Amino acid sequence: MRIATFAFVVLLFASFTYGGEQWTKEQANQWYAKQPWLVGCNFCPSTAINQLEMWQADTFDPKTIDRELGWAQSIGMNTARIFLHDLPWKDDREGFLKRVDQVLDIAAKHKIRPILVFFDGVWDPDPQSGPQRRPRTGVHNSGWVQSPGRVILADPAKQDALQPYVTDVLKRYANDQRVLAWDLFNEPDNDNGNSYGPLELKNKDEVAERLVRQCFKWAHEVQPSQPLTVCVWRGAPWNQLDKQKLVHRAALELSDVISFHDYGTPDQINTRIAELRAYGRPLICTEFMARGNGSTFEAILPILKKEKVAAICWGLVDGKTQTKYPWKTWQMPMLGEPKPWHHEIFHTDGRPYDENEVRLIKSLTGAN
Repeated sequence: MRIATFAFVVLLFASFTYGGEQWTKEQANQWYAKQPWLVGCNFCPSTAINQLEMWQADTFDPKTIDRELGWAQSIGMNTARIFLHDLPWKDDREGFLKRVDQVLDIAAKHKIRPILVFFDGVWDPDPQSGPQRRPRTGVHNSGWVQSPGRVILADPAKQDALQPYVTDVLKRYANDQRVLAWDLFNEPDNDNGNSYGPLELKNKDEVAERLVRQCFKWAHEVQPSQPLTVCVWRGAPWNQLDKQKLVHRAALELSDVISFHDYGTPDQINTRIAELRAYGRPLICTEFMARGNGSTFEAILPILKKEKVAAICWGLVDGKTQTKYPWKTWQMPMLGEPKPWHHEIFHTDGRPYDENEVRLIKSLTGAN
């Protein structure tokens, strides 16, 4: 009788404390099986050059967000990957959270459940609150900023001071059905070699890995009902864990669902998907679609649907981020329209960049 009682108590305790751990493969796959085929975009409104312009009170633009997420809904998108930033929370916590609520309400109106991203290791390593710079003519993502900045990332004590931001946001939305998942850190070890490389930390992989592992720890303490992930995006074959850089190893070890980026050809993405199947977890492609690289909707989206991999392209509407221009414009800015557009689906007035492309997306998502 005592043994049976003890076993019951153990099971009961486990059922209430599971959220403090990584999801099992079975739990992750059960969650994924309940989702529709997830299709969406990385979303920043066309009126914002970066996350700060999106979230700061003076430049927050819910009308544009509503209009543009409506265009996403019109082609069958049901998710969006949306980047947060630690500075607007630090500067104006109440206002920031109110604006996040507004965006989640707008997304829900359009039947879109976002993946929210806490941190980002790409582009300008010295973010500053307040008015943001103007876009550089003909340059891809000329004003996007990292979160946190390199000064914080380099210092373990400053990293740990980010915990209140992460836990505050997680606690507020831990059981909110409007939120699909949490992406803790986008490309944490990116050395930004084609843009801000000389400014980057020499040990970025090491210090970013520390923050990645801390983020998972903080999130597990909150026990959100949504899955956690950090992407893999480059390097050795992804099924060879011992050959990964520190950040990639942490991402593959700790993510509830595996997310990845791939801007390559069909052969390349098929190879990457096969590598990641080794982990037995659901797969979410949180970045793809760079037309000049052969990563087009026509070439890649049918593969992702066939493989039951969630598909989130980069970009939606041409705007201040200027990601219709290719990455190489950091070395040589481009005047006029790029051919083809690198990213983005719609012109600022809502006209599709390519009518045939939009028809294909709608046919695959069932929006027709």
